[in-house]
Amino acid sequence: MKERVLYADILRVAATFLVITIHIVSRDFGLYEIDSYQWQVLNIYDSFARMSVPIFFMLSGIFFLDPNRAFSIKKLYKKNILRLVTTFVFWSALYVVFFTWNDYRTFNAEVWGAIFEAFKEGHFHLWFLFRMIEIYVMVPFLRKIAEEKKIILYLIAFCWYIGIILPSYYEFPVSSTVTFAERGINLDITFGYVGYFFAGYYLAHYNLKKWIKVAIYLLGVAGLISTIIVTSVESLKKGEHYDLPYQYLTPNVFFMSTAAFLLVKEKLYSKSVSNLFRRVLTEFSTYSFGIYLIHVLLIFLVWKTGVTTLFSTPILSVPILTVVIFCSSYICVKGMAQVPIIKRFI
Repeated sequence: MKERVLYADILRVAATFLVITIHIVSRDFGLYEIDSYQWQVLNIYDSFARMSVPIFFMLSGIFFLDPNRAFSIKKLYKKNILRLVTTFVFWSALYVVFFTWNDYRTFNAEVWGAIFEAFKEGHFHLWFLFRMIEIYVMVPFLRKIAEEKKIILYLIAFCWYIGIILPSYYEFPVSSTVTFAERGINLDITFGYVGYFFAGYYLAHYNLKKWIKVAIYLLGVAGLISTIIVTSVESLKKGEHYDLPYQYLTPNVFFMSTAAFLLVKEKLYSKSVSNLFRRVLTEFSTYSFGIYLIHVLLIFLVWKTGVTTLFSTPILSVPILTVVIFCSSYICVKGMAQVPIIKRFI
C-alpha cells in the first residue's frame, strides 16, 4: 500500500468541509438583510470557503501529472473516467427522483420530460464531475507538458489569462460552474481549471524562493479581503447579493487558493502526527468524494425540519451545521459503502 501524503489528505478533508459551508451559507443569505452583521458573517464564511473547489483540482493535479506514477490511457478511461461517468449517472438519477417527487408528488409525461432534462444536467453540485471528466480526457498530453518546468509555468500563465483574467474581465457571461450538458464545452472555463490542476502539481513538486512564497501569501490575504469587501460593497450598492467575487476562476479566489495550498504543504509536508489522527484523517479523506456527493441532499433534509442558520448567531450556527452535515454525510456514505453494488459510486 502506498504511503499517503499527509498534507494532501488534510487539504482534501478541509476542502470538503468548506464546500459544505458554501452550500449551507448560500441557502440562507436571503434570511438576513444585506446591511446586517449576520449577512456579513455569512459573506466572510462564504468568501473564505471559496478556496475549496480549486483545492480539489489542485490535489488531482499532484497525482495525475506525476511522471513517477504508473499511467496508461486504458487505465485512465477504464478506472478514472468510467468511475466519474457512472457516479454521475447514479447520483444524478438519485437527486432527480428525490427532488422530482418532492416537487410534483406524481409521475406523468410532463414530469418525465422534466426528469430527463434535470438528469442530463445533473444536480447543481455535480458540475464538478463534468469538469473533472474534461480534464481527465486531456491528462495523456497534460502529463507531457508536466515533464518540463518552464512549460508548466508557461501553461499556468496561459490558463491564467484565458481562464481567469478574461472571464473575470467580461464578468462571466458563462458561469465557472456551468456544465457542457448545459452550455457545451467552454474552453476558457476548462482552461481555468487546468490552471489549478498544474498549479497544484507545481507547488507540490518544486521548491520556491522565500520571496515568492511571501508574495503568494500576501496575495492570498489580499484575495480573501478583496472577496469579502467587494462582495459586501457591491451587494449593498445593488440591494441584492452580488456574487461575482465568489466565482472560482477569479484572481482573488486563485490567490487565496494557491496560498492556502502552499501554506498547508509547507507546514505539514514532513510533520509527524499520531497514528490515531492519521487513521481518522485517512478515513475521512477516503470518503470525502462520497461526502461531497451526498451532502446537498442532507442539507435539504435538515432544512426541511426547520433548522437553519437562524437557530443561533451565524458565527456559531454555520460551523455547527457544517460539522453536523459532514458527520452525517460520512455516516451515510460509510453505510452505503457496505453495499457491494453501491460502493463503486462513492
